[in-house]
Amino acid sequence: MRISWIGPALACCGVMAWASPQASPRAAEARVDAPTGSGRFFRGMAFGLFSRGESTYIRAQLDEMRGLGIDSVSLVVPKATPDTRSLTFSDDRWATPSDEAIRTAARLAHERGMRVMLFPLVHVQKLDTGEWRGTIEPPDWKGWFQAYGELILHYARLAEAESIEVLSIGSELCSSEAHEAEWRELIARVRGAYHGRVLYSANWDHYRDVRFWDALDFVGVNAYFRLSAAPEPSVAELTAGWTGPRDALISWARHEGRPLLITEVGYPSRVGAADDPWDYTAERPADLDLQRRCYRAFVDAWSGVRELRGAFFYLWWGEGGAGDRNYTPRGKPAAAELTRWFGAVSPDGRPEVEATRGRSEEPGAERKENR
Repeated sequence: MRISWIGPALACCGVMAWASPQASPRAAEARVDAPTGSGRFFRGMAFGLFSRGESTYIRAQLDEMRGLGIDSVSLVVPKATPDTRSLTFSDDRWATPSDEAIRTAARLAHERGMRVMLFPLVHVQKLDTGEWRGTIEPPDWKGWFQAYGELILHYARLAEAESIEVLSIGSELCSSEAHEAEWRELIARVRGAYHGRVLYSANWDHYRDVRFWDALDFVGVNAYFRLSAAPEPSVAELTAGWTGPRDALISWARHEGRPLLITEVGYPSRVGAADDPWDYTAERPADLDLQRRCYRAFVDAWSGVRELRGAFFYLWWGEGGAGDRNYTPRGKPAAAELTRWFGAVSPDGRPEVEATRGRSEEPGAERKENR
């Protein structure tokens, strides 16, 4: 089943260059102390509840994820807005999980020793060419922040009631990020209602434009970077594709004095996934081994990086399996790469493995090795 509204962003906010950090303005009164201690690494998966709220379904999915070594789930909560100029938000019948489903999922996850991130995001129902959630342009930004703030405060109160560990206050809202004062005011209101960790999830090409990282607990980034345009890239080529983005993210997290949390990273299991991992609309043949190689490249590139506090892979939803071309690793070779990384523990508690070497770097190597 192909569901267009669950995909990551189809567009970029701007052109990203791997440059040194530039100083950003600060508002000292809004600053919070950075989290102390190494903390437990978030071995995460974005969990698409959507319209499935029954406890038997949620329980089975969490058990399956836990068996792969996943210890944290991001509960994705799309909230509908009619178009990029709208000032209203509402539930989408098929996309938005009910509050009761969120509570059930949080409680069942906690029963299994899993941590939870609540992840509301804006789902724009009607888009013209070039539009997406990153290009919203309401006629009244004050009115937009008022409506959006009420939405986020609702989920802040829910997260507080359920002892949810992390709350995202926004995702990929690039055009809104220039309104720094409004974001800082919203963050302060959220902290008055919720006492867990708070983050914002920036688009992969726009995190340097966010001017309120110092008021948050993490630098959060949705990491849909292009890794390779080659038709059959090896793991080594894909890992090399991470060098610039990874080093820039590490540098920026140090500059901001915040740990880095990759709030989304994922690859559809189809041809070309390494070239345009953000494009959920592409109708290309299935390629499960390319998805697996992309997962392994992420592990090889990021294993042992101390600035990284965790990663949430996108997206656990649907049946998965050999015929599926969507993002889920369920029932696919990519799932083994998660277990390989999440199950390898370094002395400080982080997942850490040695980089891939030899024949397994080549396309289709896993199929050859398993013959």
